[in-house]
Amino acid sequence: MRADRKESLRRWVNVAVPALSLLLAGLMGPIAFTLKSTVKDLVRQELTSNETVAASDARLKAHQDYLNEVLKRWASDLAAVRDKAAVSETNDHKLMLDLGNRLSSIESKLEILMGENKREKKLESSHGGP
Repeated sequence: MRADRKESLRRWVNVAVPALSLLLAGLMGPIAFTLKSTVKDLVRQELTSNETVAASDARLKAHQDYLNEVLKRWASDLAAVRDKAAVSETNDHKLMLDLGNRLSSIESKLEILMGENKREKKLESSHGGP
């Protein structure tokens, strides 16, 4: 009896193993296709997210380049304003010196005229009036 059961089991195994192999072989195509589609979708999602990261990196770099350009322009404008202020300050200093010299000249001429006026008054008073 045991021998019959072993023989029956061997026959069932001889039939079941090839049947399972055929069943698995038949299911491998659709499973592989499904996995392939899933893998393709995952790769697309990853590429899309990487492209999004790359695009945001590109936008960030473009914005940083724009800010750097603005800062460079502001620096050059500030340098021009400083140069103009320095030139203006130098010109103002020169103008003040020139104005001081002219005022000194006018003051000395006024002193000369006042001295001459005093002499004339002394001469008139010593001669007895006009």
